[in-house]
Order: sequence, then C-alpha cells, then structure tokens
Amino acid sequence: MAAVNDCFSIGSTVNCTTCFNEEFEGEVLAFDHNTKMLILKSECRSKNSEQLNDVHVLNLSLCSNVQVVKECNGNFVEDPQKLNLEQVKIRLRKTVQHRQTYLKSKNADVSPEAQELYRVIAKQFKSNEVSWQGLNIQIFKEVTIKPPYRAENVICTSSNKNLCNYIKKMIENFVINRAAQENASVMGTSSASSPTSSSLSSSNAASGSPVPANS
Repeated sequence: MAAVNDCFSIGSTVNCTTCFNEEFEGEVLAFDHNTKMLILKSECRSKNSEQLNDVHVLNLSLCSNVQVVKECNGNFVEDPQKLNLEQVKIRLRKTVQHRQTYLKSKNADVSPEAQELYRVIAKQFKSNEVSWQGLNIQIFKEVTIKPPYRAENVICTSSNKNLCNYIKKMIENFVINRAAQENASVMGTSSASSPTSSSLSSSNAASGSPVPANS
C-alpha cells in the first residue's frame, strides 16, 4: 500500500486506487490523518442527479497509488457542505454487504456463471441465508440448486413450494438475461470487426476498385 501523506489540502485534487482496483479522483473535502480517512467530491455530476456530485469516503490504508493531481491554489475559501451522516451510514452498510456477498460467492470449484447466479440469489435474499454446500447452492436450508444450476436442478427439501417455484423462475430469468447479454456482446463484436456493404463500396470507390455486382 502506498504511504499516506501527512496532510491533504482542502480543495486539492487527489487520485487513488482502492484494494478492489477501483480508481477514484476528486476534490478533497476533508482528511483525518489518525484514521487515514479521505473524503473526495467527484468532479463529474452524479448519475442520480445533474445538480449533485458523488462523494466518496476512502480509507487510504487500503488504497494504493495515492497521488495529488493538483494542489489547491490557496484561494479555496468555501466551506465544505455538510454530509448527511445517516445516508453515509446506509451507503457504508450496503457496500459492506455487497462486498461480503461477493466474497461468499467465490468458489474455485464452480464456473463464473454459477458464482454470478449465487450473487443474484443472495441479492434477493439475505446473504447469510444463501451458502455453498460443496458444489451446490443452498437457500434457507430448504432449497438446493445442483450443477449445472438450471431450473430442473432445483431440489426442494421442505413443503415450501412457493419458495421453490420462485427460485426456479429466478434461474430461468437469469439464464435468459445472460444469454441475451452474450448475444448482444457477440453482435457488437461482429459489427465492429465486419465492415458494412456500404463501407466496402465507399472504400472500393475511393481506391478505384470495381464494386462486385449483386447476383
């Protein structure tokens, strides 16, 4: 991990990379040296509102490549806006839950698709109600999904048929959505690599090459 500066001036621009390989850059709103906590305001507008900027709270002890991109010019006099601490707590709790779910989904013995399905199910239910049992995904200790993780591989170990049918539907939707994403990706790659007939005609015309007649 990169060494942390003794101080970051409010108004300076700092760039750093987290332990999850996520890069953040923004204006320094606050920095606490004792806890190594840095608060950055993104220069880009928030995706949720054109009038707001995203604010990131970072633990620099878990960051690398911490760099001061631009020092404050000394004319920074505006007081930082007050943070909604309740919203910060909610975001922190959700982020921790998301990371915990991601770590629990990791299983070296199964495919990335199976791990992605695990995360989809864990997002719908409480993460502590979903677990790996060897190669099987278990939910509420009532439903088991065996490889190759399709609706027909769902085994209900209780009388809760509604839960079993709900999970089967989730798997069917997951398979359909994943196939659609893969097809869209293939089509995009094909379109990018294969020139259209009009572009071929333009290219041939520009080079003086004859254009083949349509048969």
